[in-house]
Amino acid sequence: MRIRSSAYWLFPWLTVVAVAGSPAVAAADDADICARQSGEVAIAACSRAIASGGFRGEDLAQIYVNRGVEYKGKGDLDGAIADYGKAIRIDSRHVAAWYNRGNAWRAKGDPDRAVADYGEAIRLDPGHVKAHNNRGIVWSEKGAFDRAVADYSEAIRLNPNYADAYNNRGNAFAARGEADRAIGDYDSALRLDPKYVEAYDNRGDAYVARGDYDSAIADYNEAIRLNPKFAKSWYNRGVAREKKRSLQQALSDFEAYAQLVPSDPDGPSSVARVRMELSAR
Repeated sequence: MRIRSSAYWLFPWLTVVAVAGSPAVAAADDADICARQSGEVAIAACSRAIASGGFRGEDLAQIYVNRGVEYKGKGDLDGAIADYGKAIRIDSRHVAAWYNRGNAWRAKGDPDRAVADYGEAIRLDPGHVKAHNNRGIVWSEKGAFDRAVADYSEAIRLNPNYADAYNNRGNAFAARGEADRAIGDYDSALRLDPKYVEAYDNRGDAYVARGDYDSAIADYNEAIRLNPKFAKSWYNRGVAREKKRSLQQALSDFEAYAQLVPSDPDGPSSVARVRMELSAR
C-alpha cells in the first residue's frame, strides 16, 4: 500500500531595520534569498544571514528552519535535524521546527522521535492537519493502526478535502482487515483527486482482498493509464489476473514489472511460476 506524507514549512517576512547600503540590507537580502530560493543558493544565503548577527528570536529561528528544509532536500538529515533543533532552542513554540524535525526523524528511521515531535507540533497547534496525517503514517508504520485511524480521522475532520488523509486512513482500515471501510476512504480520495494513482492501486488491493478481481483489475488499469511506470500496479494486476486464471495476461504483467523493477526477485519468480502453470495446461 502507498501512503502519502506532507512537507510543510513557513516563510514569513523577516523584520530587519536597515539603511540602504548597510550590512543590515545585505542580511535582509540573504534572508529573503534563504526563504525564496532552494538548494545550495538558499543554504549559502541562510548561512550568511545567520552569521550576520542581525536576526534574533522568531526571525532567526525561521532562518534555521529554512536552512533545515534545504538540508533535508539534499538528503542531509543530520544537518536538517541540527538546524531544527537550533530553531527550537531559540523559539520553543516554533511549530514548523517541531513538525519538520518530525519529518526528518521519520526519514531517518526514528519513529519514536518523529511521533514525539509531531505531538509537540500538535500540542502547540491542534489544527495542524499535516502533523496529524504524518503522525498517523508513523503509527501505521509501527503497526498501531487504531492510533493511525484516530490521527487520520482528525486530519479529515479539520480538512474534509484532504485526499491524502482519506487514502492513508484507507490503508489503515485495510491493514485492520476492514476492506469495505478502506474502499469507502479510497472512493473519497479519488472523488477529491481523480488522478490519485496510489489510491487506485490501494483500492485495487482492497478489491482483491474481497475477491472482486474484476474491480481490482479496473483500478490497476486506471493506475497504469495515469502512470505507466507505476510498477506496483503492474505486479498487482498480474496477481489479480493470475487469481482469475487469466494466465497469459498475468504473465505479461509480471514481465512488465520485472523490467520496471529488475532488482526485485518477485518479478522473475512470478514470471517463472506463471510460465510453469501455462506449460502444464
